Amino acid sequence: MKQAGQRSFTACYSLSCLLAALLLASCGVESESGGKNERPLNVLFILSDDQAPDTIRAYGNENISTPSLDTLVADGMSFTYVFNQGSWSGAVCAPSRRMINTGRHLYHTGMDPRRDHQQDYPVMGETFRTAGYDTFQTGKWHLPMDVWKRSFTHGSAVFKGGMSRYENGGHLDTTFSNYNPDSTSGNEFTDYKAGKHSSEEIAEAAVEFLSRRSETSNPFMMYVAFLAPHDPRQPTADSVAEYPQEEMVLPANFLKFHPFDQGDYYLRDEVLAGFPRSEKVVREAISDYYAMITHMDAQVGRILAALEESGQADNTLIIFTSDHGLAMGSHGLMGKQNAYDHSVRAPFIVKGPGVPAGASAPGMFYLNSVFPTAADMAGLEIPDTVEAPSVAPLIQGEKDTAYDSLYGGYRHFQRMVRTLDYKLIYYPMIERTQLFDLRVDPGETNDLSGDPAEAERITAMMQELEGWKDTIGDPLTNDDPQRSFGAFLGLTWK
Repeated sequence: MKQAGQRSFTACYSLSCLLAALLLASCGVESESGGKNERPLNVLFILSDDQAPDTIRAYGNENISTPSLDTLVADGMSFTYVFNQGSWSGAVCAPSRRMINTGRHLYHTGMDPRRDHQQDYPVMGETFRTAGYDTFQTGKWHLPMDVWKRSFTHGSAVFKGGMSRYENGGHLDTTFSNYNPDSTSGNEFTDYKAGKHSSEEIAEAAVEFLSRRSETSNPFMMYVAFLAPHDPRQPTADSVAEYPQEEMVLPANFLKFHPFDQGDYYLRDEVLAGFPRSEKVVREAISDYYAMITHMDAQVGRILAALEESGQADNTLIIFTSDHGLAMGSHGLMGKQNAYDHSVRAPFIVKGPGVPAGASAPGMFYLNSVFPTAADMAGLEIPDTVEAPSVAPLIQGEKDTAYDSLYGGYRHFQRMVRTLDYKLIYYPMIERTQLFDLRVDPGETNDLSGDPAEAERITAMMQELEGWKDTIGDPLTNDDPQRSFGAFLGLTWK
């Protein structure tokens, strides 16, 4: 019997001969059918920061304006259940980006806290660069810089760290870097303070890179990572004017307190809004949050327009997603350090040659599928170290989901297993369980764990969770969660 979580998983490390030969391009190498593709497929990967899955108007949120992303939704394919696998750190975005770039599971990226366990697995940009692509990165990186250097041939407005500096407030003080591999001084990165909003700085870097493209250029792989809508939020005056604070609609599952301390309840993300949660404060936060997304959406539009002007749009695969979601008042929480859908899910849109316009599917995969999907659809060989599946078969309509269940884990405080219909959250430190019927309770407000009729389901889902823990190398044991997970971090407790 296969391990839990693998029953409907198909490792697709290359497309079929027909897809490789007729649909997409390869980088000057033969397809499996023996033919040569004349135009290698470009890749534009756009990553936002902390963007919840319901913050796109085309997905039904009429309280937000996102015309550029709406166009991507209309012209491409959306996957509605795409997840960040979790985090061994309160800075959830760091492990997420490691998984995205390595295509590996949370505890297998080789870039976790165990300094004696570092491994240089092949990463996404490096794979495209080795295949002859011009690889470009702008915006938030948040991975080791030696990994950046082996990934990208070009870089402009690169944000190396995790968060901006806000000496005078706003993203105007964000320290970016430009990359010059031919520097005679030995300093390839030149630091500077942004002269405009970070989203504009990042968009302009991407637009400038596209302006240099021509029919004779190498194919390109672009990695565009916005800092928005991550806090501290400094929306522009024009964008925030679209969202009067008093008109902001609270989440349907808004609470003043979470029903219990789910772990890290008093870390930075959660104390930004104070306790109990004030409706006024949460409305103010949502106003800034939506304004940041709308402003970022306009910058995405600039990049897409530049892509059209470059003449490369019809031969470019676009993938848009975020590193995870955010609570913003839901369940009495503000951050992403929880296992509810508003925080562990992310929007996910694919557009390009052969991608059906206006289509959608559940998906049921992790963000680490970005790497194998981009490589697969470009006709590149996916490194054997990649653990995530390409979702090209889902794009081609061969099936709707990659997995029949998914795992989530946050430090030693939370573990989650989720199917399309049910979610179980287990809190090892307090030995508490939640169970939600997502078919009738998508907001996860009615905990069924105390219902005797659900005892058999809970037992089965806990077994599924343990199977997933084995699959991805989760170090946590339920009998001693703090000590077992601490050992993974290199920590000891008396």
